[in-house]
Amino acid sequence: MNTKTIELATPQSRIAAFLTDVAISILTLGIGWIIWSAYAWAKGTTPGHQVLGHKIINVDTNLPLSWGQMAMRELLFKGAVAGILSSITYGIFSFADAGLMFREDRRAIHDWMSSSIVIQESKNSTGKIRF
Repeated sequence: MNTKTIELATPQSRIAAFLTDVAISILTLGIGWIIWSAYAWAKGTTPGHQVLGHKIINVDTNLPLSWGQMAMRELLFKGAVAGILSSITYGIFSFADAGLMFREDRRAIHDWMSSSIVIQESKNSTGKIRF
């Protein structure tokens, strides 16, 4: 049996993926990010995570999240729930969510809610952007 070692994405690379998503959203007025996301979610990733070689997998099965699971993770958990809780707590929730990525399991609150974990699928040593 060929077992593959799973390498977790570092907190720094996850923050870079988030900032990449933000930059893509700004540069494309949100439309490009939405179109790219619709494609990337089917592969269990987001545009920012895809650029950095990350995959978002189910913590129990080690399989990439489906398009529906990704939509729920990104729109419901990271979008609506996190947005409401951050508004109520004056942004403290967002810092707590990001801060949990520095734990040993590197799972943020939205990862717990969606039973996901972010892995480093491949190294991007060439410096080329992945699509």
